[in-house]
Amino acid sequence: MAPMTVALFLGWWLVTASKAQQLHRPSLSLHPSQAVSMGDNVTLRCHLPRMATWVQLWHNGSLRFNKEKDKEQDTAEFSFAVTNLEDAGTYQCRYQVSEPLRTSKKSDPVELVLTAWASTLSSMPAASGHGEMRVLVSPLRCTSQCNCRGPPGTARI
Repeated sequence: MAPMTVALFLGWWLVTASKAQQLHRPSLSLHPSQAVSMGDNVTLRCHLPRMATWVQLWHNGSLRFNKEKDKEQDTAEFSFAVTNLEDAGTYQCRYQVSEPLRTSKKSDPVELVLTAWASTLSSMPAASGHGEMRVLVSPLRCTSQCNCRGPPGTARI
């Protein structure tokens, strides 16, 4: 019976110790917070619950930026101009501390939504061999070229 008690105690201690080592998740905010158009500047702010050595910005599950922190700030900013449809999508951030070396879990996702207008789309080259092109005058989420999801009832050209 004693070995089982020791095993239970060690198991409890390991779980408690591992939870104590976890870093709090950062949060991510998007500015401007509403939908943006092609050419607009966007800033994503990763709000850190503690000082960090590195901050990463992830886009649709892939690492997009890795920024070294050289100042004692609780926020890391990532700014860029929206230049193509692939800039739309889901963004998350996470951070790393050096002593002891640990990496946080990713933040809850934020969605960058592009707003397109008919005048903007009419100047774009037609998609050939990639299905139909749709004109949307309300926010749309573009996951890749010629693969945009918008509200039902979009107009077909």
